[in-house]
Amino acid sequence: MQNRLRATAATMFVVSFGIILFELLLTRLFGVVLFAQFAHLALALALLGISVGAIAQHLKPSLLPDEGLEERLAWVVVAQAVLTLVAVFATVEFPVTVQFEEPPTTYQERSGVKDDLLDPFWFGLLLPILTAPFVAAGLAFSGVFQRRKDHIGIMYGADLIGGAVGAVAFIPLLNLLSGPDLVFVIVAVTLGVAALLFFLSGKKNAAAGALLGMVGGLVFTGVGLLGGELIHIRYAAGYAEENVTYSNWTALARLSIHEDDKRGSFMLLDNTSASEVVKTKKRAKRLAQQAANRSVVHQLHDPGARIAILAASAGPEVAVAQHYGHHDIVAIDIAGELFDIVAERFPDAEANPYTHGNTERVKSDGRAAILHAQEPFDVIQMVHANLWSSAGLLSNAWSPSLLETEEAFETYLDKLTDDGTLSFGRGSHTPNLVRSAAAALRGRGADPAWKHILYVVADSHLMLVKKRPWTKAERDHAVKVLQRYRFQRIIIDPTAQKLSKEGRGILSAEAVMTDDRPYLDRPDMVLDTLSSAVGMATGQDTGALATLYRSVVLQAAFVLVAGGLFIIVPFLGQGRSQVRDLQKVPLALLYVCGLGYGYLAVETVLVHELVLFVGHPTYAVTVVILTMLLFSGIGSVLTERIPMDKGVTALRGIIATVLVLGLIQAFVVPGILHAFALGLPPAVRMALTFVVLAPLGLLMGMPFPLAMRLLPKDAAGLVPWAWALNGWTSVVASLVTVVVSRIYGYSTAFGVALMAYAMALVLAGFIPQVLRRDATS
Repeated sequence: MQNRLRATAATMFVVSFGIILFELLLTRLFGVVLFAQFAHLALALALLGISVGAIAQHLKPSLLPDEGLEERLAWVVVAQAVLTLVAVFATVEFPVTVQFEEPPTTYQERSGVKDDLLDPFWFGLLLPILTAPFVAAGLAFSGVFQRRKDHIGIMYGADLIGGAVGAVAFIPLLNLLSGPDLVFVIVAVTLGVAALLFFLSGKKNAAAGALLGMVGGLVFTGVGLLGGELIHIRYAAGYAEENVTYSNWTALARLSIHEDDKRGSFMLLDNTSASEVVKTKKRAKRLAQQAANRSVVHQLHDPGARIAILAASAGPEVAVAQHYGHHDIVAIDIAGELFDIVAERFPDAEANPYTHGNTERVKSDGRAAILHAQEPFDVIQMVHANLWSSAGLLSNAWSPSLLETEEAFETYLDKLTDDGTLSFGRGSHTPNLVRSAAAALRGRGADPAWKHILYVVADSHLMLVKKRPWTKAERDHAVKVLQRYRFQRIIIDPTAQKLSKEGRGILSAEAVMTDDRPYLDRPDMVLDTLSSAVGMATGQDTGALATLYRSVVLQAAFVLVAGGLFIIVPFLGQGRSQVRDLQKVPLALLYVCGLGYGYLAVETVLVHELVLFVGHPTYAVTVVILTMLLFSGIGSVLTERIPMDKGVTALRGIIATVLVLGLIQAFVVPGILHAFALGLPPAVRMALTFVVLAPLGLLMGMPFPLAMRLLPKDAAGLVPWAWALNGWTSVVASLVTVVVSRIYGYSTAFGVALMAYAMALVLAGFIPQVLRRDATS
């Protein structure tokens, strides 16, 4: 029996390992075949599918019976492996989006039509296929938790630790394998544990078949490690895949080169950003003449200035700076691998920005790179940061707006020379940056702040900021340069006697973006969201504001409708009859809802709060998920040592401590880390994050398994239903936290998460009271 328990725990580890890898892989695939905004959908599909599998076990307990559990579990694991393989092939083969033969000229051109590229038929067909592997995993989890309830701490702990290992393995695996080929790792490990279960059950032929499948998965993995891309993307959203001449999958995105005869070579980050590869001096000169936001600031400083370019990508801004004689350039990009790709793929190009001059390549978040720079800069420039990374969007942790908050501009000003210039041009979004810069200047004692800001409209919007007030000569020189770029008007003139009416309107309008709320959404956007949904249904154009929320609307509708169909309706039917004779059921289920919402919402906000400290959103996501899952798993195992006669007291104490630690982590720890450890090397900062989060993760892993142990044996049938609701409310948490964070800020979102734990604290005492009514008479 002991061997079977160990094998079952190992299965929980492997199932969770495989399903986390698949979930993270979907976020990367969505970034290519769909859009990065759909990264949240991977989480929704995962938790919803797991919930559906749990409900299936609740409604039909014979799916995973007590007698012969290991053999039946083995077949479920085999189904998970096969369904995962099918899901990956469907993702890359289904034409869920339209393609462009040529890359769009600008990011705005593409973003304005991308929602129209989605094919609703193929997208709708794809969703249930992607959900199926998670359903198999949910069935495995719930069946084991129900049948091995006395050891749920160990089983749940193995589940969480397996997920933690999967999260950690994802980054190195994706650096070694082409993205879709990662599925062969999942197939190999899951079929391996299935073979073990078959062997223990005496099913030698089935064990041999599973072993054969495992060997096949290992062979295909080996081919992938040797550089052979076995599964190819067939349809990339917005860009014709046949024009992709090179691709490289990284932990952050797929970096590929799109080439055609008319527009030349473009570096694609997933499919959200197209950055031109500059090959000739003639093309560099042409780019310098085309856009004020790329060129003007370099003409305001003598050649040889020290320049930092945020979101440098394939290097067009670097090439323009070199055209004007600047060579002490620091190129910064979160997907820094593309620097090497441009240098290595086009080594003989006469204007290659990464093989000419003295360009330092920095793979980092832009703010982190500026913050840790040893010397100040004469110019800090950003044109467009199109870095909507799938990993960050999964946790809503990363947005280009984090480069544009009040605190961000404080960092830039601190790292600017006395006569230096900040140059930011983000189209119609630029007024928001003006307010952020003005707030940072006021924080530095500038009065009035607008005397430090030149904001103009030429062929594009451009904001130029100095630490000191502009002189008349500097302003006149800038305007003279601007005449070459279809100059229209000055909105903020720093040498004028008074601020213009338009300038006053910009500086007084709306709130300023901060790190806590790097968005400017308002509560009335809920109405715009509804309008967006109606607009999509009727084919009407609902405007940019509503378009921003379209993916959230789609995912929310899917979660609510699917949750109602597969969870609520079954419970109100057959499921309700199975718990009819139990008392206090609603209170117990409300308890697990609080845990499900609270856990994921806390995790989401923690990623956001730590992304700047860690210095890279992908690493922040990885460290937070690793720490939370690993220590939550350890905490779950430790609940096995808690005597049941002291279970309720322990449960209340644990949740109360989670609330205290959560408050400290949210409102005290980030400030301490930023004040005393921000200058340490990245590896040390990641290690500190690991240590700081460990106590909270340990305790947050205890309330669910301990409560399930406290359930009387007669109520064991409630465990799958509790597991399903826990997962579904986690999906809801991922979406609600996005909306609350955007409208009210991350502090408010964290407060809502802690309120969910406070509700669980109030309800904890009712768990042992879920008895059959005749047992209390």
